Order: sequence, then structure tokens, then C-alpha cells
Amino acid sequence: MSSEHINNLQITTRWVDESKTSLKTNLEERPLPNPGTGEIVIEVLYVPLHGSFWLSSHPQAIHPRKEEFLAEGKFVFGNGGVGKVISSNEDARQVRVGDYVCIFGHVPCSHYDCYACTVLHRYTECDYGESSIIGHGKHSSDGTYAKYAVLPRYSYEVCYRAEESPTEEELTAYMFGFLVADVRNALTRHPDSLRMRRMLLLGAGFSGHIAAYLHNRTCPESKIVVIDSNGERLNTLRQIAPDAIHTIQLEDDTIEELNKKHQSVQFRGELSGVVERIREEIQVHFKGRGCNLLFDSSSGNTTPLWDNARILGPTAHCIPFGFGSQCILVDSQLMQCSGLNISMSRGVGNIRNRKEVIELINAGASSFINRCLVSTAKRLNSLEDAIQFIDEVHAPPLPLHRIPHAYMCPNPHH
Repeated sequence: MSSEHINNLQITTRWVDESKTSLKTNLEERPLPNPGTGEIVIEVLYVPLHGSFWLSSHPQAIHPRKEEFLAEGKFVFGNGGVGKVISSNEDARQVRVGDYVCIFGHVPCSHYDCYACTVLHRYTECDYGESSIIGHGKHSSDGTYAKYAVLPRYSYEVCYRAEESPTEEELTAYMFGFLVADVRNALTRHPDSLRMRRMLLLGAGFSGHIAAYLHNRTCPESKIVVIDSNGERLNTLRQIAPDAIHTIQLEDDTIEELNKKHQSVQFRGELSGVVERIREEIQVHFKGRGCNLLFDSSSGNTTPLWDNARILGPTAHCIPFGFGSQCILVDSQLMQCSGLNISMSRGVGNIRNRKEVIELINAGASSFINRCLVSTAKRLNSLEDAIQFIDEVHAPPLPLHRIPHAYMCPNPHH
């Protein structure tokens, strides 16, 4: 199938008007661009609606990187998913028409002397600040929230060859490959994080489930405490390892206050009772010890729950993975915590990490993904269904922690 003269249907987010104060997401049609050198065209099969999209498309424009997303006044989101190749300008030894690809979305810059892009292959750390992520504006390619997408070289990995004829169940797991790579990259970036056996996990969404699964399978005898306000998600996550995982359900009112109020020393004082409850339950589950690995995968403002000496201690590794928090307060008490490490991690990691994620899903993680992520999410069988769902979420905007999990099938005929 040729990509020429194809009209592409896309979920596009734009400013409502010239005041640039609010956003609107619509279904729009436009010609599909011809692929350039090394690029492929895919038919998008499955792609999740996840926290970053809800932040970036929120009518009140709340994403901290909104200027990047909207550099051209609009964007078509989607840096992951799984698709079928319908046209290719890439070497046939790498990918062929009919192959299936897992989309990772990150693209290097074009500078030969960029150490981050050409040697480390960590494109989010580009020396020149010119790497891109499909679907993220900043002059990047349109994303995968569409019927078709043009993928640059390095932004995908082949997960099945055409002749393997994978089933739907085999393919759906790979739509989360980019998120598995993102979380795995964060958890393995510092070599000592793998030996930290006492994890405090904030957020039981897609990323939180993946973080719990990876840590439980990677770190022997690990224990995990998970914090969220959604009881159903906490129950699903606990099933990953019932004996190792303890959950704490917060009241919706607490989460809404966290997302509404400005982070201040006074506000942290108001949270004292909630923080003390978390500390006590951590101590019980970890048998008198504190957490030594903190992974914050929440899409909301959650750092006031943990950036204090009651939760963190010496040698703890903190990974603020979500995008919703406003700041991390490092006060005089935390400054006394020797070995305390706060590590920012963004992106799907290097080529090795991406390829190992393909192997990981193929070796058994697909069962976890389909059981805990795919089967618990709302299936949207067309882009028309998806835009209706998005409209329901945005009008009026639901609190981020109340948005149901969902994934799209832009080409349900497949």
C-alpha cells in the first residue's frame, strides 16, 4: 500500500483563540506528508491515552512544557503505540512493508559531534537541545494519535516481521513499549537503584503499574508501598505481588488540594497528618525502616507528600517521573541526609534499553501488560470514539486522577 495521496485523520490540539489561554482538541483531516530519507509510514493499530496527553491537552493549558508542544500553535500527540508499516524509505534490511513496529518516539539531532545523540543515544539529553519527540511540537513530526504516522529513523523498533502474522493479543502489549522503556530507563539509570529494596511508589496509573512490575521482578525480596486515590487501580497493582505490595488510598479531597494549592512551607504543614500516616505505614511494611527508593509517577502535584525528612532519609534514591509537580523543596533537614539522590529521568533510554524492552515484552511481560493495563482500560474502536471520550473528559475537565484509563484503535479494520 502506497502512502501517496492518503488523507490522514488526526486528533489535533490547538489554542482556542489568539489570547492563548485555553486549548481545544478536535478531529482534523489533512494530507499525509511523504516520508523522507530513512522514514517509514505506519498504519497506527493501538495507542494508549495516558497522563502526558491529559496534561498537554487540558483546556487550561497546564502542562509545564506547553510552549514546546504549541511552538507551531498546535500539536498531534502520541509518542508511542504499535503500527504496521505501509511504506518505507528505510533500508529493507532494517524494516520492510508489512512489518510491525513498536513506537518509541524519540529522535536524535543531526549534529555529528553531539555526544548525547551519537554516542549515548539518549536523545532527551541532546547537547544542542535539538533532538525531538514525535507528537511533542517543537517542530517535530506529528504523533500517533492518528490513522497514520510518519516515523523518523530511530523512533521505533521492529517487534514482529510481516510473515510472523501476530495476533491482536500479541500486538496490544507493544503499544506500551515506549512507557516500559521510559520507566525502565528511569529505574536503571543509577546503578545503585537496582539494589534498593524498599520502594515508595506514588501513582497507580500505567507508569505506576509498570514501575511496580519491573522493580518486583528485578530486585530480589523487594517490598513496595503504593499511594493513590483510586481504589480499583490500587487493587489491580497489588495483584502483581500481593505479599510484597502494600497500598495506601488517599482521599480525593487531599489529591484535589494538592493539585490546587501552591507548594509552600505552610501548605506542607497542613499535610502533616497525611505525611505521618504514610510514614507509619511505610515503617510497618518495611519492618521499622524507611523507603530507600522513591518513584513518583503521578500526573499531579505530589512532591509535598514526600520531600521531607519523615519520608526520605540517607542514601534514598528519588525519581520524580511525573510532570505534574511544581517544585521539590530541599530544606535544611534534607540537606543533612548523606547520600540522598534526586535523579531526573526523561525519555526511553538508549538503543540497548529499547531493544531489551522488546525482548522483555516478548519473554513474558506481555502477559502482565495485557492483564493489568490493556484489560482494565476502556477500548475506543475509532478516532471518532476517542474524540468523543476526550470531549467528555474535558468538558468540564475531570481531575487528572479521575480520568479512566483508555486506549485507541484508530484502524479497527485491521
